Amino acid sequence: MNPSIRDALWFHILFMAAALPLVFLSEGTGRGQNLLWLTLGYHVLLPLVSLVRRHHEWLLLWLFLLPLAAGQVLPDWALVRVAGVLVFPDLGQPRIGGDVPIYFLGLWMMLLFPVLLLGHSSRSPYLATGVLSLALFAFWEWAARPLQIWYNRDVLAIDGMALYPLIPEMLLALAALWAYRHFGRGGIPGRLMAALGVNVFYTGACFLSLLGIEYIYRSALLGIL
Repeated sequence: MNPSIRDALWFHILFMAAALPLVFLSEGTGRGQNLLWLTLGYHVLLPLVSLVRRHHEWLLLWLFLLPLAAGQVLPDWALVRVAGVLVFPDLGQPRIGGDVPIYFLGLWMMLLFPVLLLGHSSRSPYLATGVLSLALFAFWEWAARPLQIWYNRDVLAIDGMALYPLIPEMLLALAALWAYRHFGRGGIPGRLMAALGVNVFYTGACFLSLLGIEYIYRSALLGIL
């Protein structure tokens, strides 16, 4: 196995093994503080390990994903404020626009980084990224509600897992991979524009998916009734 991939797997396994109990066993503001410190810790440890282990690709990908992951608060904010389907429980942390907890400026990185690193390094980058992202995002859409990190309301769901974000989240990972492969080693303006483009693309995909799934579901329900 590629040493970079092996180290990335171990890094995320160990980080999640430490992080999940801290989140699960805490409540209220304590959980919010843990999420904030874990997010900050991830963004300190990841580049540090990349430098120590000399994984240059880690650092490039992390730098590219920084503005992209931070920009994901925009679609989250729109889903809260405009669509009204996304809810972030109050865990005592400051909120962007009064709606999205501040740790979400860095939380998306924990999902996108391993998916894109593994996908980019595989023989079939887009196929691997699509499969990995669908599996990982589906798990977190299911786990986020019992962990009280976020949840969706008034949407079609299976066992608490909302269906509308799954395809957009897979498309997000695919678009981010494409952008990284084309702009990841370019100048800062190009990387920033690529990141913003992915954020806008994902926002549109979410709303189209929400409209399509809910319309089909409600139409089918009315037809049955």
